[in-house]
Amino acid sequence: MSKQRSALRNRLEYWLYRLARGLAGFLGPAASARFGTFVGSVFYSVSRRRREIIDFNLGLAFPEMTTNERQHLAREVSRHFGRVALDALRLQRLDPDQLRAEVTVEGLENLQRAIDSGRGFFLLSAHLGSWEAAALMTGLLVPGGIAVIHRPLDNPLLDAELEGLRATFGNRTLGKFNISREVLQAIKEGGVVGILIDQRPRGVDFEARFFGHPAKTHPVLARFVRKTGAAVVPIFGYWDGPEQYTVNFGEPIVPQELSDEELEDSPLTARFMAVTEAAIRRRPEQWLWYHDRWRQLREGAEEKC
Repeated sequence: MSKQRSALRNRLEYWLYRLARGLAGFLGPAASARFGTFVGSVFYSVSRRRREIIDFNLGLAFPEMTTNERQHLAREVSRHFGRVALDALRLQRLDPDQLRAEVTVEGLENLQRAIDSGRGFFLLSAHLGSWEAAALMTGLLVPGGIAVIHRPLDNPLLDAELEGLRATFGNRTLGKFNISREVLQAIKEGGVVGILIDQRPRGVDFEARFFGHPAKTHPVLARFVRKTGAAVVPIFGYWDGPEQYTVNFGEPIVPQELSDEELEDSPLTARFMAVTEAAIRRRPEQWLWYHDRWRQLREGAEEKC
């Protein structure tokens, strides 16, 4: 019986997605952004649990803000993700020239430096801004496209749609589990692998400082770098408005330029998180603060109450 309910839920979610995709195409970019803003505002108002999580996260990260300032930021976060959720559906309809016309690229020389090395390398990113647009644009800039590590969605119908989006311009996805061999092989063959380490992993006790607080963080990227000797290029994509994005490539982190101590899990992962934090601070309303990033701290605070 539960399997039937699961199948029904998957189909309902899929048809809601199809409806949203059609609506995004009908409204056009500007009207779609306004509707997404409305949806995000409603979500913030009705989702008590997520509102509690985002309020706790912002309180940790920005203690210098007043309560009103943090509440305003929380609403802007929700509105942003309402907009980019619909905007991601629009991205499926673009051709390469249309996407290039909408994106301003910063730090292209940093990406080119890694490409010119003739070796495979990693891309470090986060659930920030419009990461889907950033990945698509990078796929156009990197010969042969990129491979992106992701956790498959619980709904296989929606996961297939997401994979289709990410493969639009020659990119491909790697499942999040038991993929070390695929990643190492891709780097060995001179490929480019994108990874996002800004979320709390399951079953991992390793911690790194993030916004001044310990956060569960997977050290997998540091271990891949140490094993392969591959550079890491930070990349973050921001949503600037309807049909407007900025994709920023940061200075490559090259393992050959680091000491043995700097290549250990703790200092190297801390460096990755510091780079990510700086990118988020540039546009804090565009990071996924709804994610329960400091769950152990939040639950500890609730127990004290």
